[in-house]
Amino acid sequence: MKSIVGIITEYNPFHNGHLYQIKQVKKAFPNAPLVIAMSGNFLQRGEPAIIDKWHRAKECLANGADLVMEMPVLAAVQAADRFAYYGVWTHFQMGVTDLFFGAEHSDYDFMNFAKIVKDIKGDFTKRNESFARSYQRIITEKIGHSVEQPNDLLGLAYAKANLKLNANINLHPIQRKNANYHDMHLQETGTIASASAIRRALFNNDDEIEKFVPAETLSDLLSQRLVSWDDFWMHLKMELLTHNPEELAEIYGMSEGIQYRMIEMANRSETSQNFESWIKAVKNKRFTYTRLSRLAVMTLLHVTKSDFEKFQQMPYLRVLGFTSKGREVLHNAKKKTEFPIITNVSADDKRKIMNVDYKAGKMYQSINGTEQDLKNMPIMFNKE
Repeated sequence: MKSIVGIITEYNPFHNGHLYQIKQVKKAFPNAPLVIAMSGNFLQRGEPAIIDKWHRAKECLANGADLVMEMPVLAAVQAADRFAYYGVWTHFQMGVTDLFFGAEHSDYDFMNFAKIVKDIKGDFTKRNESFARSYQRIITEKIGHSVEQPNDLLGLAYAKANLKLNANINLHPIQRKNANYHDMHLQETGTIASASAIRRALFNNDDEIEKFVPAETLSDLLSQRLVSWDDFWMHLKMELLTHNPEELAEIYGMSEGIQYRMIEMANRSETSQNFESWIKAVKNKRFTYTRLSRLAVMTLLHVTKSDFEKFQQMPYLRVLGFTSKGREVLHNAKKKTEFPIITNVSADDKRKIMNVDYKAGKMYQSINGTEQDLKNMPIMFNKE
């Protein structure tokens, strides 16, 4: 069987660490097409992308990718297991044989770990700890040591999804190089920094990012409107203050009456100045910052539990761009998958199957001024 390689990612923004990963993939599979499953304009940890999905897709096509598929909002803005599941599912539909991902411990046998923890059952209702902490405690008991670094956890989630889907995709962890996931400062030496550090530098008007990103990314970061949560704060605040608690209870992810606290803190002048002050005030032991950030995205877009149920019943695949190699992968996938593959968004798509993503695109467009869905054709990238 012909090899097709894949990466699940966000590229927020695309930087030299991502380029290093692609080079490692190309070294292992020099002739295989590379498929990217990438979050759109709202990301896994519940935040907007710093620049839109089209520019990020173009950047990775310019640096070695052959096909870029968008992970819809209801796939991307999820806890690790669901994010990983839809990422692996996307690659499975595209015929990917080998999946690469960064890991803090590239020597871990993630597939073996997945077999050990696949049937985890435990008490996730303790009032004094978050779901994530409870889950990690049980993983540690089962495996014999913790698996708690962000990329290691995603690697385990990819392996669990691989098992659940019976996809038989070969997993290839790549050792993360130099910068840690949560590093907030640019390093004085080397050319690799975390995406968090690069974003922080950009929002602090630090122009010392050139050595940490490829030329295509640098050009986009300097020319595009950079987007953050604060751009959407007034939109979110209006959602909270113009819907009653019963209406907000229908938002996907809303539980334990947290909407009452969200509304209360949006009303208080000392905590409603910006998104950061609000989320700090809302946070408690049961709701981590990340969980609240994801819930804030769902509230901002008014995504309901019914919306998620519809997406689960009929997930779809969205094409952002491709090369000639990627076009061939796409052509073959269309013959095999039973799920819709969307290249051009129709008026019918925006009302039905893509209604949540269309809303997300319009919300993002309200900040960056660029149409995100209608009239946008996939990028056809010529590598010659």
